[in-house]
Formats: sequence, structure tokens, C-alpha cells
Amino acid sequence: MIKIIGLSRIHITLIDLDGKYGRIDGGVGVALKYPRIIIRTGNCNKANLNLPFEIPDYCIEEDFEEHIGLGHTTQFLLSLAKLGAEYNLKNIDVVELAKLVKRGGTSGIGVYAFKYGGFIVDGGHSKKIKKEVLPSDYAKVDPPPLIARYKFPWYIYVNVPKGGRKIFGKDELEAFKNAKVEGIDTLTRIVFLKLIPAVIENDLEEALEAIGLIQNLGFKKIEVSLQTDEVKYLMKRLYAKGFYSGISSFGPAIYTFVRSKREGEELVSTFGGFVTEANNEGAKVLWLKD
Repeated sequence: MIKIIGLSRIHITLIDLDGKYGRIDGGVGVALKYPRIIIRTGNCNKANLNLPFEIPDYCIEEDFEEHIGLGHTTQFLLSLAKLGAEYNLKNIDVVELAKLVKRGGTSGIGVYAFKYGGFIVDGGHSKKIKKEVLPSDYAKVDPPPLIARYKFPWYIYVNVPKGGRKIFGKDELEAFKNAKVEGIDTLTRIVFLKLIPAVIENDLEEALEAIGLIQNLGFKKIEVSLQTDEVKYLMKRLYAKGFYSGISSFGPAIYTFVRSKREGEELVSTFGGFVTEANNEGAKVLWLKD
């Protein structure tokens, strides 16, 4: 039996949808241990993927909800592709698998989260290759290059408000096509000279302040504006408790960072949600006796 132990991710922000200097997209995010996807070989489901190798029938042991901002589509497709590669004894790099399942055409965070885990920054796409801003479901280009990957030092508190809005498909496409982004230069400085150094130097206060600032800049400001009052109200309540928070991707998942599991559990007791460690290893492959 072959088992793939996957993961989820938070997507902190896209960096540049303007492309003034010849590149668009660019992403920042963190791989999560939970929730996660676990699939194994078994007679439960047939894969509906057209790949150059066979994907065996599979069973799902763990899964999480789609379209909540935690990267389900990319993680599920990569898990299936990896299962197929292992089943056929093919040593195929995760980035190559992502090309086969057509993921990573906007952000590379989900792809590199699956491969490496940790805190990830990608370099976006050249406008010579990707002519317009599109979400991954519609962008037919390869994953972007990896700029940086570091171990993520803190626990992550996550909450998916019941009254949140799921934005995907045509709604997501319209958001990208109609986006009028502002503050990209400021956003880039905050990402590269505030957030990234804070993660490397284990400065939680600086990192959280960066997360708070990011919510009002670039495409993230648009993503926040499209969410419901329930989501925005929870962010205000977290701030009142001393925690800047962010929306992961389009949401409705909200996240913040905490020093300890206990600190995260205190937020859970007040607001609901859950606390998880970062996944600093990436997805795992297990070969087990049936």
C-alpha cells in the first residue's frame, strides 16, 4: 500500500499584479500540518486525471473543505499525481507534477509547500510568458521559481467563519480581471524588509504587524473587501485581543500566529477555530504492507 500524507497552506499575499517591472504574481505563504489530505491506494475512488502514467484507485483517509482559502485543489491534485508516480515507480519532481496537473500558474506557494513545507516566497511569472493576471484555474503557465524557503517558527491559529464567503471559479476570475491594485511598492517593502526578516529572526511582533499592514495593500485589500462582515468582524475581535490577523487567499479562512499551542488554544476557546503547527517538511510518501 502506498500512502501520501499531504498538508494545507495559508496564502499570505500575492505581491504584484501590476507587472510594472516585467513580472506579475509573486506569493508568500506557510505550509500547515493540519488540516491535511491523506490518500492511499485502495478500491474506493477512481482518479479523473489525464496523466502520462496510471493513477491507481485510491481511498481518502483525511480531507478538508474546498474553497475556504487553504489550498485544497492544488494539494489534492498533487497528492493524486504523487500517488500515481510512486505507484509506477517514477521519481518525478513535484514541480513537474504540478505542470502535469496544471497548478502553480499564479502562485507557487501550494506547489512548494507540498515539496518542501515551511515559509515560502516565490518569484512570480515573467510577462513574456504570462501576459495577463489570472487565477491558477485559468493560468496555463508553469509554476514560478522559488525565491526563499525557511522553517516557520510559530504555531498558526486558523478560523473559518461560518458566515464567510467562498470565492472561486468565475467569481475568482472576475476579481482578478477587475482588480485595480494600489500600494504595491509599499507591499513589496513590507514583505521583503519586514515580514521575511521577522520570520528568519523569530520576531513575532514584527511579523504580526506586517500581516496587519498587508491586509490594506495590493490585491490582498481586494480579497479582504470581498469577504463578509462576519469575517471582518472576527478580524477586529482578534485585533482587540492583541493579534493582527490575515485572510488566507480569498478566505474565508482567517489566520494569525501565536508563540505556543496553549496561546492558540486560548483563542480557540474564545473564538472557535483551531491551532496547528507549520509543516516544515512537505508531503510524505509511505510504503506500507497491506
